[in-house]
Amino acid sequence: MKADPILVVGAGAIGAIVGVHLIEAGHTVHFVDSNAEHVAAVRRKGMRLSGTSTRMVQARIMTPDEIEGRYPIVLLAVKARHTLDALPAVASALEDDGCVVSLQNGLEEYKIAKAVGASRTIGAYLTFGGFYVQPGEVRYGGAGSFKIGEIDGAITPRIRKLAEILSCLQFVGVTDNIFGYLWTKMALGAVYFGTAVVDEGVMQIYDRDDARAVLEELCAEVVAVAEARGVRIEDSDGFDPKAFQHGSDNAVEKSASWDAQRAYWTSHDNTHTGVWRDLAIHKRPTEVDYQIKPVIELAREKGIPVPHLERLYAVVKSIEKGERTQSFDALLSIRIRSEGS
Repeated sequence: MKADPILVVGAGAIGAIVGVHLIEAGHTVHFVDSNAEHVAAVRRKGMRLSGTSTRMVQARIMTPDEIEGRYPIVLLAVKARHTLDALPAVASALEDDGCVVSLQNGLEEYKIAKAVGASRTIGAYLTFGGFYVQPGEVRYGGAGSFKIGEIDGAITPRIRKLAEILSCLQFVGVTDNIFGYLWTKMALGAVYFGTAVVDEGVMQIYDRDDARAVLEELCAEVVAVAEARGVRIEDSDGFDPKAFQHGSDNAVEKSASWDAQRAYWTSHDNTHTGVWRDLAIHKRPTEVDYQIKPVIELAREKGIPVPHLERLYAVVKSIEKGERTQSFDALLSIRIRSEGS
């Protein structure tokens, strides 16, 4: 497949990390971002990637209304709440035989496929870390997992070529079960939303038995919804959401999953999630309406009770509105206790 030029829509953490590595590998990359200060800084000085190693690359960057021409590959890396706003420009910039690769959290592939067609939509599961520092600078926190897949599960020459191109950052695997990985990330995402309502680092939260008990309930409810939809859940860097599904009492599997999460966080220089940053630093809405709320709605369609997810959603919204502070009490208030407990 033809690769260059590659359009990266969303030059924040994930988009910039992938785009910079593509540039360093010799690809022609054009960034698009709606943050005028970020665009101006990159034009003035270049894109700075700090973290595990620091480098500066010169990069072409545009605002959405400046996009010209058509592209064989579009990497969509905007926050889920901005997907619908970005899709008209993406659709008009995409070549007829091109593809959009979603590098986002959530299940945005459904929206993308509706806008550009399922045959032009690629799903991606990634767990490497990073965050936006300031205009012109993004921090790379370290490697994780990176897999891509056709949304119909086919293993095509196109998906293999894309994996080869994107492996300039780290090894990229090809999967025939991309939605299994995306739902796994949704389960882990519920855990991360739970940690974000506490004003502590992830590792400090994982150290508390009562906190982990709440996080396990959140994970279990996402797994229940996924399985009701016929999704085959995978694991995420050794964290297996199925270990926490209702009815499971395998303490060894649960312990192994938490150990895997501790190993993951120890290997990165990030101590908090992006959701925590939205709440504590940026004071802006999180993606709770695009990650937790859709799972709740799908659960209702299937008649599956998800009371902990519903409480998590309410707590996050109250913190967003300034009605509640981030604390262990906020997290523990999510747990529904049985009588006598």
